Amino acid sequence: MIPVFDALARNAHDRPEAVAFDDGRRSLTWAGLALAVTQAAAGFASGPRTVGLHLAGLDYVIGDLAATLAGCRVVPVPGFFSAGQIAHLLQDAGAVLVDKLPQAAGQPLALTYQGGAERVIYTSGTTGRPKGVVLGDDQLTASARGLSRAIAAGPQDRYLSVLPQAQLLEQICGIFLPIMAGAATVICPPDASALFSGDGQALARLADRTRPSITVLAPRQLTLWVAALRAGAPVPASLRHVAVGGAPVSADLIAEARALGLPVAEGYGLSEACSVVALTPLDAPEGSAMQLLEGVSLRIEDGEIVLDGPTLMQGYLHHPPHAGPWRTGDLGQMKDGRLTVLGRRDAMILRASGRNIAPEWVEAEALADPAVPAAALVLMPDDRLVLVLAVTAAPRMTALVARLAQLPAYARPDALVIADPREPGLIRPSGTADRAVARQIAARPGTQIPLTAGVAA
Repeated sequence: MIPVFDALARNAHDRPEAVAFDDGRRSLTWAGLALAVTQAAAGFASGPRTVGLHLAGLDYVIGDLAATLAGCRVVPVPGFFSAGQIAHLLQDAGAVLVDKLPQAAGQPLALTYQGGAERVIYTSGTTGRPKGVVLGDDQLTASARGLSRAIAAGPQDRYLSVLPQAQLLEQICGIFLPIMAGAATVICPPDASALFSGDGQALARLADRTRPSITVLAPRQLTLWVAALRAGAPVPASLRHVAVGGAPVSADLIAEARALGLPVAEGYGLSEACSVVALTPLDAPEGSAMQLLEGVSLRIEDGEIVLDGPTLMQGYLHHPPHAGPWRTGDLGQMKDGRLTVLGRRDAMILRASGRNIAPEWVEAEALADPAVPAAALVLMPDDRLVLVLAVTAAPRMTALVARLAQLPAYARPDALVIADPREPGLIRPSGTADRAVARQIAARPGTQIPLTAGVAA
């Protein structure tokens, strides 16, 4: 993190009046950001040493940097966590909730980071019970540098921040990397992010107005933005890199996004490896696999992705420090130095034929429809595959069945179930579907819609 604060000091000296961050309500120049961070850092320095940051917009940027400068253990609080998850997070980390910036106590701290601060990233996983990933200066610096080199970030760039700031990916891409590059950042208002809405028009309008060159999206945001473009929304000519990650994305959606003018590239990463470890090069043909970031070491053992390198976490909170390579639990394959991710090992479906199916890749075909915010592929006791769709409107069924028809025969669903997204437990706070609940819904009499022989064949 020392390079981040060195860059902030340099930007404040060389370009004091240039805008650094803008959240739609207010903006901060590089000089203004440096002052706000050093003032808030003085307040953090005289307060609790472990802080749960529950802030948004510019306040989050200032708070994250200030708490780090003050040597605190920073615990970002995800906005999508349930009340129970937040309570567990604070208790588990021994953190004090911070929902407003502290007042300066005495003189502002010098903008000279001494190192040693940590952050704990809580990931809900598949069970919904958060666990803390401990990351330090070395991991964060290596990750930011690797990403910066991969996308050739520079002061000419403008980053559009649309993911929740409590997500590690957005802290790196939306705060640390732009500061290191000297690039301006526009923080998207929550109502325009399209993360939890069903309309990408606001996101498209914001991008058209702010003219970003780089942004990072969740698959749902890409789906909704593409739907807006399909309806006639303009694509900013300034865009040169749109990364999408967090879950598999339909190849058809990627192809359509590129055809409509969005320079989309897929990424793969996890909190335990300090976010992104591989990206698809923008100049690669559609469907090409991902290239490892500089410094990342990866191998495949028994089909599982195993990582090593400077971005690996210190360990889980309250557990012994991690040493050696990290078995990710993700399945993948390497070919000609490029990575393809196949899905989670613990989510794999084994059919009676002996064929394994990664449900994420089938679900991605459904999630390419803007009317489907969540989907789950489940195996029924009679060895039939059922795709459960939580829908907010009528899906584009012809396009959906056409995408499903392109899957290998053993992976094609035998039936669909149209479910109400308000079904208790079907959609987790993170926005993903609970497959166990989906299986219960699919077992109800009369819910399954058989796919025609022509589609399933």
